[in-house]
Parts: sequence; structure tokens; C-alpha cells
Amino acid sequence: MTNTIKCLILWIVSFIQFTLPCEMGKLVIVLALCAVQYRFVRGDEPERCSYMINIPRLPKPDNLPDINIEGKEWQERPLFPAPERNDVCMDAYYPASDTSGTQIIYMDEEIKEPVSIARLNYRGTATPTIVQPLVAGTFSRLGPKIEKVDNVWHLIITQRQDFETDTMRTYMFEIEIPGERFIAIVRLQIVNIDDNAPIIQAFETCVVPELREPGPTSCVYEVTDEDGRISTSAMTFAITSDRNDDEVFHVIGGDISSDWRKMTMTIGLNVSLNYEMNALHIFRVTARDSLPNERTITMMVQVENVEHRVPRWVEIFAVQQFNEKTEKNFRVRAIDGDTGINKPIFYRIETKPEDAAFFDIETIEGGYRGATLKVKSIDRDALQRELFPISITAYKSNNESLSTTSSVVIIIDDVNDSTPEPLQAVYSVKIMEETAQTLNFDTEFGFNDKDLGENAQYTVRLESVHPEGAELAFFVAPSVGYQKQTFILGTQNHSMLDYEDVKFQKIQLRVIATDINRPNLYGVATVNIELINWNDEKPIFEESIKEVTFDETEGEGFVVGTMLANDRDINDEVVHSLLGNAQNYLNINSSTGEIVVSANNSFDYQRQNEIYVQVSAIDTLGEPFNRETAQLIIKLNDINNTPPRLTLPRRSPQVDENVAAGHVITEEITATDLDTTADLNFEIDWDTSYATKQGRATPATEYRECVEIQTNYPEDHRRTANGKIVVKSVRPGVTIDYEEFEMLYLTIRVIDRNTTLGDTYDESLFTVIIIDKNDNAPVWTESTLSQEFSIRENSRSDVVVGSVQANDIDGPLYNQVRYTLRTRNGTPENLIKIDLTTGLLSVDKDGAIDADEPRDNLYYTVIASDKCLEAECPPDIDYHDTAGEIKIAIVDTNNKVPSADTTKFNVNVTINENAVNGTEIVTLAAIDADRDAIYKTVRYQIQYAVNPRLRDFFGVDLDTGLVYVHYATDQVLDRDGDEPEFQIFFTLTDNFYSEGDGNRNSATVKIIVTLLDENDNAPVLPERDALFWSVSEGLKKGQKLPRLINAPDRDAPNTPNSRVGYEIVNLTLSNRDVELPDLFEMVTSWNEEFNNNVGEIQTVVDLKGYWGTYAIGIRAFDHGDPQLASEGIYSLVINPYNFYAPVFVFPKANSLIRLARERASVNGVLVTVSNSFLDQVQATDEDGLEAGRVKFEVVGDDEAAQFFTILEDRENQGILTLKQLFQETVKEFEITIRATDGGTDPQQLSTDVTFRVAFVPTQGDPVFTNPETTVSFIETEAGLSEKHNLPRADDPKNHLCEGDGCHQIFYRIIDGNENGFFNLDGTQNILQLAKPLNRTAANSHTIRVSASNSESAVTPLPASILTVNIEVREANPRPTFDRDLYTQGISTRDTINRVILTVLAVHSENAAITYTIDMSSMVVDPSLEAVKNSAFQLHPQTGVLTLTIQPTASMHGMFEFNVVATDSADATDTAQVKIYLISSQNRVFFMFMNTLEEIEGRTQFIESTFSSSFAMTCNVDQVIPATDDNGVARSDVTEVRAHFIQDNVPVSVEVIEKLRSDSQLLGSIQRILNTERLYLQDLVTGDSPTVKANTSLILLYVLGSLAAILTLMCIILLITFIVKTRALNRQLKALSMTKYGSQDSGLNRLGLAAPGTNKHAAEGSNPIWNAAIRAPDFDAISEDSGDSDLIGIEDLPQFRTDYFPPADTNSARGIVFGDETDKVSTHNNNFGFNPTPFSAEFANRKFGR
Repeated sequence: MTNTIKCLILWIVSFIQFTLPCEMGKLVIVLALCAVQYRFVRGDEPERCSYMINIPRLPKPDNLPDINIEGKEWQERPLFPAPERNDVCMDAYYPASDTSGTQIIYMDEEIKEPVSIARLNYRGTATPTIVQPLVAGTFSRLGPKIEKVDNVWHLIITQRQDFETDTMRTYMFEIEIPGERFIAIVRLQIVNIDDNAPIIQAFETCVVPELREPGPTSCVYEVTDEDGRISTSAMTFAITSDRNDDEVFHVIGGDISSDWRKMTMTIGLNVSLNYEMNALHIFRVTARDSLPNERTITMMVQVENVEHRVPRWVEIFAVQQFNEKTEKNFRVRAIDGDTGINKPIFYRIETKPEDAAFFDIETIEGGYRGATLKVKSIDRDALQRELFPISITAYKSNNESLSTTSSVVIIIDDVNDSTPEPLQAVYSVKIMEETAQTLNFDTEFGFNDKDLGENAQYTVRLESVHPEGAELAFFVAPSVGYQKQTFILGTQNHSMLDYEDVKFQKIQLRVIATDINRPNLYGVATVNIELINWNDEKPIFEESIKEVTFDETEGEGFVVGTMLANDRDINDEVVHSLLGNAQNYLNINSSTGEIVVSANNSFDYQRQNEIYVQVSAIDTLGEPFNRETAQLIIKLNDINNTPPRLTLPRRSPQVDENVAAGHVITEEITATDLDTTADLNFEIDWDTSYATKQGRATPATEYRECVEIQTNYPEDHRRTANGKIVVKSVRPGVTIDYEEFEMLYLTIRVIDRNTTLGDTYDESLFTVIIIDKNDNAPVWTESTLSQEFSIRENSRSDVVVGSVQANDIDGPLYNQVRYTLRTRNGTPENLIKIDLTTGLLSVDKDGAIDADEPRDNLYYTVIASDKCLEAECPPDIDYHDTAGEIKIAIVDTNNKVPSADTTKFNVNVTINENAVNGTEIVTLAAIDADRDAIYKTVRYQIQYAVNPRLRDFFGVDLDTGLVYVHYATDQVLDRDGDEPEFQIFFTLTDNFYSEGDGNRNSATVKIIVTLLDENDNAPVLPERDALFWSVSEGLKKGQKLPRLINAPDRDAPNTPNSRVGYEIVNLTLSNRDVELPDLFEMVTSWNEEFNNNVGEIQTVVDLKGYWGTYAIGIRAFDHGDPQLASEGIYSLVINPYNFYAPVFVFPKANSLIRLARERASVNGVLVTVSNSFLDQVQATDEDGLEAGRVKFEVVGDDEAAQFFTILEDRENQGILTLKQLFQETVKEFEITIRATDGGTDPQQLSTDVTFRVAFVPTQGDPVFTNPETTVSFIETEAGLSEKHNLPRADDPKNHLCEGDGCHQIFYRIIDGNENGFFNLDGTQNILQLAKPLNRTAANSHTIRVSASNSESAVTPLPASILTVNIEVREANPRPTFDRDLYTQGISTRDTINRVILTVLAVHSENAAITYTIDMSSMVVDPSLEAVKNSAFQLHPQTGVLTLTIQPTASMHGMFEFNVVATDSADATDTAQVKIYLISSQNRVFFMFMNTLEEIEGRTQFIESTFSSSFAMTCNVDQVIPATDDNGVARSDVTEVRAHFIQDNVPVSVEVIEKLRSDSQLLGSIQRILNTERLYLQDLVTGDSPTVKANTSLILLYVLGSLAAILTLMCIILLITFIVKTRALNRQLKALSMTKYGSQDSGLNRLGLAAPGTNKHAAEGSNPIWNAAIRAPDFDAISEDSGDSDLIGIEDLPQFRTDYFPPADTNSARGIVFGDETDKVSTHNNNFGFNPTPFSAEFANRKFGR
């Protein structure tokens, strides 16, 4: 059935092609052939090529059936396949008869190079031909030919076929051979491939309503692809966008038409669109077919506005603020939020019910111009409100539900018209006299000003009603109030408030609150104050310091002295007392102040010879009680009663045994006594001294009298003594013997032989350490040297061999035996070592013992020595060495590795490939250095694991080492495979059968077996992907391409069999239809790197114009016999050379583009002012591929690059868009766009175009740059001829506008012309008078002029209104002085030509003014009569009055005269001038913390401030820089020299000083000056002051230094605290009880202080912890240390260094020597025998002082 369909298709095709009558015969033949074909089809001929026409096309099968022609002739199977390729396929053969048969062949279209589609199964001598004309198709379009290649006839097609051309889809032709009656019919079917890109027909803009649901839209476009079904059935679509439009849209393909070349593309939505966010979406849609070929277009989707948005405010305010009681109108405007619909907007307001009468809103006609909010007059003071919230709602005219509301606030400013009233008219209070306090009233004390802001501010001050000056004792705070505020009234000079001063017992004050801005507004409150008397006098001692002297032994009842204090208060008694611990040993009479000693033994000269006692006196009249103190100084006379103090060395001395008598043990024992009459002497108490040997007591006969102590006096007195201990003989020839005792404990006592009271001696236990000596040699133990030793060779370090031992009977320092070794009988060193202390023998050097030298034994001498080798040993020259000999046997091991003896065989051998089985190759030999025979025998094995292939070819004899050929399979040795050489690794093994110690050693030897070669390999070209060329179109003729062609040959190098040649077979251009000449030739040359010939491709012509992708066929062949070759097709790309730069189509250079400001959006399409989209940026480039593809970027101006970018659109086109928005309404940019092609060879080329872009608004009214201007008209009819060109409005819509498209501006007067005085030209904005003006009626007028684009009346925006201030000039103008009176002062310090003042007159016509002095008006003091005519000079133009005389001390009074200002028309004005004579008694200096420039511009403000504050006239005489102490001018401080005038008389500095002392007045002046940023530092009278050094800076330095010192002191205190804490912790640790464990240490039973132990470590020995020991009362009192209870406790026996507790811990007495029992401290204090403070008895005992 399939063949029937094929024939039917063939018939249809033939019918279409053969339309001429002469062709009908061929049509009949075709039909006949189809019939025969169908009848005689061969059942065993399968279809092979169905994969080529399958849709989608399938890959070529790997198991394509073979066509076998073996044994068949021309008439049986005329054709068989050509060399295999993917684009040609030979299908089934259909024999029709004995004389013809049809072969079906499929061939892809677009094959550019000649292609062999079949080979002829003909081996005769005749030449086959193709019969013309063809049965189907055109010969010229197909270009078939038959050509003999390699003795085989090939059917070759030479013309490229195009399936899209109808006449090139099917061909049928006949092949005949002369002499053969069989005709072969070929039906060639051209196969359609996907080689054409799709085309998208998108001519209409896609419009999609916003808010519609996601899914397909109505935007459907046609897509065509000439490749038909193979493309359309696999068509896919993709969206690319720089603004994420691929997330918004998708594309749906569908509706493929019946001819398969057309289909539809529908735009679909992923999400709903939003007109406001993006009214126009621009993105790229790419259609891709199966290849894939692709086509990209730029798609624009316009979003249709759907009405649903509320209006949007464009002109609204949040707050408006104005004065109360005024009416105001405000403009608001909103636009339709649906800007694409733009409905009219109406307005309404909502207020609080009580505010409804104040507000109204009117929509401006049409609903597009906004609305007017009207605010009526509001009285803030009546309402007591400033804020009025209003809600303004804008809604659509057709739908009130679509509305937006804005909340605004109207703020009413206050007008200052309220008086600060007191909260209460009269206040009364009682207070304590002379007490700093705040007065507390029963009700609130304050004032209330109902005004707001600065109008509600007022100052508060005090005035005294009686007595005079009482206000100085009080203050009121704060000094400034606001609205309703309470104040604090308190005392400041409370010493004035003395009850004893009768006139101050009752005080009345006035508190005055004055409005700051209006001083005439003030309120007054009266305050009545009564004083309360209280006790305020203190006791006074008759003597504040008193000194007395007496003996330290004075006792109870002794009168020390009297300290008496008196109190001035009446009926006030004084009570005397002692402070501190003095009351423990002194008593004082509370009334008389007499002081006596209260206890015996209260003083100790040695402890403290001066005592300071504080005596207190307190009155008793009433609280608060007054206390005063005085000081009593007691100086004591010394009495001798102090015991001596013994000091022993810190370390126990050491002495050698048997030293000679007279040897000095130590001279470091010292003793001191504070008494001046002390006589000290040392002695040893042998009854309490003892000695020990290894902890055991030694008999007294062995140590008694073995030493003696001698007393020496280093100074001229006997208060200090040194003790020297020397050795004595115990028996003749015997002194100290270590064998008898090793520790000697001596009781050393020092006695004061002149002590009259108290203890006479001090003693301590002294330890002497005995040192031993060496005198015995070590002795070897029995059998230690005769034992048998053995060791294995190569033993590791520290392996034990055995040990030896020797003993020494000496003491611990000399009985430690040390062992060493010496080699003998040739034994090497470092093999055996011996432990120095244990005698352990072990291996020294790791693996050094070797039996294979050979060696059987090791021989050593061992030495035992008692020499001490430790660092702490004493020097000893009498050490002893004992020697002995030992022998160590060596045990042999298999430790030597065999090695190959390469002197007996070759490691590199050769053998012919295909060698026979058993062929001998080489015999191996090896050696082994072990000592024993079982370890020396070596056997041989091949390491097949390294290369398992060796098992197939080689073997070796285990014992002899013979290597031979051994084939284990059918394979033989073959050099031409992958194994031209074999590396054979052999294992050489000793002790193969693991005898002896079982250890086996092995080594490896490598033999290289090389095979001899035969020639049987062809050159191998590189894989297609491994070799390619990419060259430039700019190459010239004769240039070589850079890559070498290397086809290696596996045959032997440098022989004909491996020498390679190269040639070009064919060259095909695959991506362009260009007629090609011969472009390249092959050059073959020798290459040393490859050791063979290489091929290089060389250009034959210039490559310009021949860019593209080529397939080049290359053949490589060797020169062997027979010759072998290989061929390959490779890619050769000629990259376009960048010959041409881009050329701009749009925009044009230096052009101006005006864009609509309102429609500017980020990444949106820009719109021109004419409401059309901006053209796309476009450029052309004649180069090919990437070199002809242009990209755009914004360069040049940084601002332009910041705001603009270019989105890529179609090829060589782009869209200019904004990257970010700007704030300006009008914005200009100079943009430079660079068009850059994609060429890289030799470089990219670019072209810049610069043009201007202006964003201008397309809506809105004209605006005035300056909203206010001033003109003047002369009054009367003369002004009717005057005209003024008013400033014109600027219309942003006309920015850079040229031509007829500009908007015209119209002007009109909208306000201020109610009387019709003015006319305005509506187009030129020229103002003139309509009727005369009268200056008397009004000297100025104000009109408001609006500008708009409409001639009709519209409500203008505020920016479209010009306020015109019109001044009415006088008909008869004249000068006018700025003030009626000028005053100033001069003094004797002033110099000639000093500028005194400047008079100033103004002229209504700005005419020139001349100033003169009216000398006839001059009135002076008689002292000035002589100089009145020459005293001053007035500059006629500037009005500067200059002093022309030198004032003297004899001049008094003032100059009084008039100055006259005259204009050019002789009109005049007069002002009065008064110049006062000022002395130093009238000069005042103001010091300002400002620069000179800041002061010079504000002198009038300074004058007016001081004039109003001091209620007198202030005149500034001079402004100069202030100087410091060195006379250097300072830039930051300015001196202002001035004087004051009152009643025409200069005011003296005394008056100014009184005002200066008023701190409140001066503070208010400073605050007023601060409002103009003038900072008054001081007001000085007298001589000119100098500015002191910056005290604040000095203070800062002082405080910084003080802080640093305090920081250092804190650090020192911290360190001292840490050190002291550590010391106290150590003392506490020493005093703490030993914590014994559960195991008995035995120390308690021994009862002795062993060397190196704490003698108080025994339980119960520490007096602090032993309750049984009677200790003094630790609650003692110190006269000089406050309340310290432990003074003197260190002198108790229990705390002496020689104290030792009794053996019986329950005993109540301590172990002391002599008559020490029940002794107490000798400080004559009140310590007694009381329980230790750590006992239960102590805790329960009551203590008193």
C-alpha cells in the first residue's frame, strides 16, 4: 500500500510539472513505471530512509540495513550507496522489468557542495550518461553528473536544492550505458529541512483592558514559516524583557492551517494589567522552530484605562497658617486617577459642627481647574483654639463614590492683646529667719497670659514695698513666663533675713509680670512675708588648741587641763564631751570642761609620744543643736620599760660535719631595744635546745656545748647587739658529727640587763643544718656481671637487654650509684646504652646492631660510680668508680633485601613481534647480603598484577630466573597495537619458603621488552571537533592560517611509512549563497615538534567579502607501499572584518526633541509634546554578522547617563527610556548616544550622535518667576502718560518652543483695581493709568495680575499671580530725614577727622540730596563759643559729620544745631543735631563676643536696645576690636564705646554701674541682643578694658590636669589595695587552721617542728585557734588608731617567732622559757588574760569601754 501511495504522489507531481503536450509521453511512462513498480516490488528490500521524512525528523538509525551488491551485475542492482553521510540516503530498489528498475534516493535540501548520492554497479569500459531531458524536474536546476572516482562511477548532484521552490522537490531521470540495454531510473526526493526562520506578522498594536483576568487576550497575530509542518508543529515562543514583562505575559501558539505554513500567536496574560503602573508594555517575542531558527520582534501592548480609581491630588496643602480675624482663600485641585479617562472633579468639605460657619469650598467651573477653599474671620482669643482640622473630599462628577479625602489643618496665629494677670492678687507666708528656702504658698503662685506663642511671654520681677531693698533677699524663677505658669519665690541673700532686725520681721513685696513685646501690658501680685525666730548661735571655745606635757606613767585622777566653751544665746547651756577613743582613758567635766586621766597604764611613750584629743561643745537651746570642737595636745615624757627584740636570719645556716673548732656558723643574729639605757647580751639556753637524726631525738651529750654565741656591739651604745655562733669541741677531736645528728635546734636569748619594768629578755628557736661527706665506693652485687645477655640485630632503640646493679653504703647525698658503659674488643659505639641510675641495659641507636658484617658478640666494660651528678650536689672530689665486664650475643635476622645483579643481564631487550612460544628473552640474576644461608637464597616471579596482559605473553623460571615467551591465549605479540613495548616487573624474594624467623624480603627489577615493527597504519587526521579555523575576513593573499594540521602515523618514525602529505579535497560555504573562487591552498612542511610533516592552509586571494562558515575537506596520506590515507571535513570560519562604522538614522545630530513631562516614566516609551511616541533609535552598518549588529548606549554627560538608558529592540534599533525620574518640572539634557557594532577584528567601531532633549509640561498655567514687583506713577494727570512693562510669566509648556506650536499667554487684573485706576495690556502685560492718582488719598496701591493660556476668566493658581506694588510719587517731591533728632558725644580722647555720625534723608524721586549745617541755628555752651563755627564739617553728599577740632577738658555742655537736606529743585527738610561733650566719667564699654563686621552692621539696634532698657538715650561712639593683656587685637571679641544722655546731660558711670548691678535687667538686655545674634559679654565703665585670657580654656586645662592626677591617684590606690589585700590574705592563710584529712599524718603525735614544716602546723599550737591558751583581750583600744582593737597584740609571747606550743595541747600554758608564764604585753594598756576571740567563751562574753 505504501508503494501505491508513493506512485500516486509521483503521478501528481509529474502531472503538475508536465503541463505541455510534448511531455504527456513521459507522464505515461511514469504511470507505467508506478504500475510495474507496484507489481514487481521485491519483498526482501526494506525501506531504509523513512527517518528522513518523519516529522519531527528522527536521528539516523545505527542499524540501517546494508545493501549488498556482491555478485550482482548492472542489470540486477545498478546502484549502490555512495560513501555514507547524514544528508543522503538510498532507499529501496524497485525492479520494473529486465530492462529497467527504479532506485529511490532521498537528499536534504541546501547542500551547497557537490554531493555523491550513489555509486554505479558498473565495471565496464563504457561511460554511463544521464538521459536529457529528465523524466521529472529540470536538468539545469539539479545539475546531475556521472564522474569516475577511484575507478568507481559516482552519481553526483552539483546544484544546491531548495525545497521551498516547488520545482525542486522531486526529480526523476534515467541512466543509460552504451552497450547495455538495462536503463536505471533514479527518483530523487528532496527532503525538507528546517532552514528558514519564522515570520511574525504584528502590524497592529495590542490593546488590553486593565484588570481583566489572566488568560488569552484578543491580540492574535499570524506566524508563517516556509518550512511548513516541520517548523510550525515544533514552534515555540518566548518573551524577553528588561522590565520583567515575561512575568506578566505569555504567548500561545495555535491554529496551524491546512498548508502547515501558517499558524497563530496569541498574547496571554499571567497577571492583570495596571494602567497606572505601566500604560504601555514593550517587550520582545521570539519565535523558534525546530532547528531552532528564530525571529524576534518588539511587541507593544497598550493598557486600556478602566474607570475605577479615585481622584488624585495635584495641588493640596497640609497646613495653612495666618493671623486671627482675617479672611483667606486657598486653591486646591485634584485630577482623575484614571488619567486616560480624565473626568471632571467636584469638591466638598467636612468640619466639626462648631467650625462649619468658618469654612466653605466652591468648585471652579468645569471641574478641571480645582476649587477655592474660603476661610472666614476667626477670633482665636474668643475660641481659645489655634487648630482647625478640615477634610476636603474630591470626587468624580459621574460617580461620587470614587472620591479621595485629604485632611488639612488651618492654624490661626495669635495677636498680642492680653495682659498677664496674677492667679491670686495677694499671697501670705511665714518663713524661718536666715534660712535658704523656697516659699510655699497655700495656693498656686503665678500669672496667666491668654495669648499664644511669643505674645504669651512675659517677664517677672520683684519690687519691695517695705522695708527698702527687701527684694534683694529674694528671687523669683523662672524670670520669663508663658501663658498660665506658676513660679518659685525663694531666698537668695538669706543673711538679710535676720529676725533681730526689727524692720525685716514683716516684709511686703510686689511681683510684676510684664509682656515682653508690649511692656504696657503688665500684672501685679502682692506678697506678705513674716519671719520666724530660731536658734542660730554656736558655742565658742576660749582656747581652740591647748598643749600639755606629763610622764607616760601618770595614772588615774591626774588633771590634764581645762577646755571651756561659751554660747552667746540666752539661756543656752553648753555640754562638753570627748570624741573618739580618748574617753576610754580621759574624763571631762561636761560643764567646766576639766579633763582628768581615767585609767592607769593608759600611755606608752614608745607607742605614741604625742596624743591629740578632740573636745566637743554642744548647745542645748533647741534643734538644730550647734556643735563646736577644740583640740587638746598631750606630749608624754619617756620612761624605760620596753623589752628587747630578737631578730634571726631568714634562712637556717648549714655547716659541714667535723669542721674545726672556732668555725663561724652565722653572724646575722641581731637584737634591738628602744630604751636609751638598754644593755643587751646574748646566750644559748641548752635546756630547751635539742638535735635530731632522721626525725629521732639525739642524746644531749652528742650536741650540748657544741657551739657558743658571742655578743658584739656594732655601734657606740648597747641598744643594738649582734650575735655570732661558733663551733666548739664536744670531745677531744670531735665537733659536729653528721652520723649523730643532722639538725640542731638552738634556743637563742637576748637579755636587757637594765630593764626596770616589764620583760627583760626576748628569745627564739634557731635551726642549724648539718652537711654530710662521701667516703665509701660502690660494690657489684653477686652474679650481676656473669649473667648471659643477647639481642636481635636491628633491634629498635630502648629494647631492653638486661640490667646490672651495685650498692653504696654512704648517706643520701653519696650513696646514689651511677652507671656508664665503655666498648671493648672492637665493639662499635652507640649500640648499647645503660641507664645512669637504674643500670638497665637497652639498645641505643635504632637498628644499628648488625650481625651481617658479620659479627657474633658485643663486648663492654660497665662502671658503677657514686659521684653525684645533680646540680644541687655539693662539690665532691672524693667520689669512687667500680668497673666490671659483660658480653652480649647478637641473633641474626633476615633483614637484608635482595637486589638485581644487572651486571649479569640486560634490562632493555628486543624481540620480533609474532615471536614463537618459548623464545628465550633474558636470564635474571640477584644477590642478598644476609649472614645465614637460609636468608641469602633468591627466587624470581613476574608481577602479573601490575599488567595482567603479561600473563598472555611471558613467563619466568622460579629458581633460574630465565625469562621466555609464553602465549597463554591465541594472541601474539603485535607492535602495531597498543603495546609496542612491555615493561615487565619481576619480584626477587629471599627466604621464599619462610624458614628461620619466617621473614621474607623482596625487591623489584624492571625489564623493558621492545617489539620490532611492520608498516600497516595510515595517517590519522584529528577529530572534527579538535581541528578548526577561525580567521579574519581581513586576511590578504598569501597569508597562512594559524593552526597546523598534524596527522600522526603509528608506523616507525622517519620512514616513508610514517611520512605524511596533505591536500585540500573540497571547500563548501554553508551559511551564505556566494559564488566562490579558490580561496585556499595546502602547504606541506616538516615540523620538528611533531617529528613529521604538517599541513598549513594558505590564502590564494584576499578574503574580503567571503565571510561565513565553511566546511573544508582535507586528505592526509603516507608514502608507504601501498599508500594509506585518511580524509576529514573540518569547520573553517571566516569572521567578518569590521570595515565600516555604524551610521545613525535617528536621532539626527544637534537636533532638539521636546518630550511630555507628565508622561515620563521609568523604562516607559517616551512621548513627545505632540502626543506621539518617540521614534526608535536606529543605525545601519554594512558589515556582516556581529560586525554589522549595532548596540546603543548613553555616554558623555554624566547626568544624561544617570537618567537615560537604551533598551534593545529589533536588530540595530533601540528604545530611549528613563532609568529614574527627576523632580524638576522642566528638565533639559544633552544626550550623546554611541552606536557600537559587534566587530572585534580589528576592533569595535562606534559613532556618536549628540542631541538635546527637553522635558516640558503639557499641562498647567504660566507662572511668574518673581511673584512680586514694584512700579511707581506720579500723581495727577501727569501719570496718565506713564507706562510700565510688568514682568512676564513663564509658560513651562513653551520651554524651547519654536514655531506655531507654542502656547500664548494672556494677562488680566484680578484684584486691587476696584476703583478702576489701572489698565493692562492683556498680551504684553503693560500697565498704565486709566485715571489720575492722588497721593494724599493713598500713597500706594496693590493689584494682582494673573497669567493664563485662556482669554476667558479662570481662577488662577498662586504661582500664576503677580502682585504689583504701585507707589504714588509726589507731584512736588522733596527730601525727608529718616529721623528728627541725631545725638552723639565727643570727648578729649577723640581726634580730628573722627566721624561722629551720619545724617540720612530719602527722596521720593530718588533725586540727589545735598546736606548743609544751618549755622544760624547753632546753640552752644559758653565754653564752646570760640569753636562753634569750626567744630564740625558735614559732607554735602554722604551726610557724614566729621569732628574738625580737638576737644579739651575745659569744654562743657553741648553743640545744638540744625542740618538741612536740599534736592536739585531746592526742596528742603530739616533735622536737629545734638553733640555732647563726654568725659571718661560718662564713657561706657560694651564687650561683645562677635566679630567687628557683625557689630558694625547693628549699632542702631544696640543703641535702641540700651536706650529702651535704661530709659535714656544711648549713643555708640566707636566700634573697635578688643585687645588682650598683650595689646593684641582679637578677631572674636569687639569693643563698643558708648555714652548715655538723659535730660540733655551725659549720664555718669555711677548711674550706669547701678543699672549694671541689676542682673535681671542686664539678662533681659542680653536676651534681646541674642535675637540678633549679638552676644554681650560684659558692660564696663572707666578705662578701656582688655580681654583676659580665655578663662574657660584655662579652667578646662586645670580640670583636665586635675582629672589626670585623680586618675593616677585612683590607679595607685587600686594597686595599693590589691597589694595590701594579698598581704592580708597571706597573713590570714598563715593564721588559718590546718585542714587534716581522714588519714592521720602523725604530726600531732610527734610534737616537733621538723625542718621545712610550719612550727605552728600542729593541731592546737597556734594561739589564735587554741582556746586553752590564755590570750589578751583583743578588744583593746588604741589612742592613735581610732577604734582598732589589735594594737600591741604582736608583742605577746604567743606571737613571737621563737614560740612553740606545749606538747599537751590541753595545757593552759605556753612553752616559754624562764619566768614567762602569764606574761602580758608591756605597753601598759588594758589587755588582760581573756579568752581568745575565736573561742565560744569569747563569743559569749560582754565587753565594755
